[in-house]
Amino acid sequence: MIDLVLHTTDQATLATWAKTHGLMREVKVRDTDPESPTFGEMISQDPPEWQVRRGVEWCWWAGSGRMMRARGTYDEEGNELTPPQYVAGMVALLRLSGEFFNEDRIEAEPDAEQWARSKVVKYIKDNGQIGQTGGIAYVEMDGVRVFRPSDVQAKLSEWGVPGHEWLGGNVF
Repeated sequence: MIDLVLHTTDQATLATWAKTHGLMREVKVRDTDPESPTFGEMISQDPPEWQVRRGVEWCWWAGSGRMMRARGTYDEEGNELTPPQYVAGMVALLRLSGEFFNEDRIEAEPDAEQWARSKVVKYIKDNGQIGQTGGIAYVEMDGVRVFRPSDVQAKLSEWGVPGHEWLGGNVF
């Protein structure tokens, strides 16, 4: 199993990225029109329908895609004094497991970090742009930044804000 933290500007960019990198498959249907030249063949739908592949799970950070950078402050009665601050853009968690992980897996040393075991991640690391935001290193490709979960969790602990339950960070 591999967990990754993804950051992008919007949901559409992430969907395009997932399709491009094989995390989703186009759903095809059998042509049942006897007059069609493709009768009996599997064809694309119009508009195409996409499905997340087996073994690929994802969820928006905190259900909304918004990652907190700083907690808000409140008075004794619960009135907000200063609002929470959030990382710009959308954040999602991606988990590769089961069937997809078995296809995607790279055999590595037993103590290798989990994201060194994925063909998808290796391709992105080899061909993407390396950068850093908010003190967290990432590799970016096609508008999506890929972060190591351990780096994200360390930064969240430093900020004193809750993480995500997949990363074991919802214990504040």
